[in-house]
Amino acid sequence: MKSLFSTSVPPAERFLNALTLLFLIGQLALIIGYYPQLPETIPVHFGLEGKPDRWGGRGNLLVVPAISTFLYLLFWGVRQIPADFYNMPAPLTPENRERQVRNSHEMMAMTTVVIMIFMLWTLWDWARSAANAQLVRSKLVPMIFLGVSLAGTFIYYIRRGYSLK
Repeated sequence: MKSLFSTSVPPAERFLNALTLLFLIGQLALIIGYYPQLPETIPVHFGLEGKPDRWGGRGNLLVVPAISTFLYLLFWGVRQIPADFYNMPAPLTPENRERQVRNSHEMMAMTTVVIMIFMLWTLWDWARSAANAQLVRSKLVPMIFLGVSLAGTFIYYIRRGYSLK
């Protein structure tokens, strides 16, 4: 298996991998920073209005970096699968294979960055709300960010894949 930071990984993908790792570390740093301020019981789920509708221990915040780590490893694992086993925007030929694989790997790396930003944002809002006993204020904005960013990422890289035929 190839490392995400190997010199054989293109620079753009290595940069996105490093960003992903920084956002993952940021999640852990955020929890460490907020943990002493949190009450023993915190809201663990919020309704559409931003009001808590389920409660649990403050250790529940660790669920977010756990999910993020799982997704990070999942996307890394998918990049280890030979390109012949997943869909590409254009048929693979010996001439375009390297370009198409690089494009698909960069798309997966960018998708992971977008998800990590969303998870960090969600965690920050959740921890801040729990520490200050406030409603979650930005519930819709991160969801819109996630949807628009993922759609934009997919559109960009799929169009780019067609142009790399």
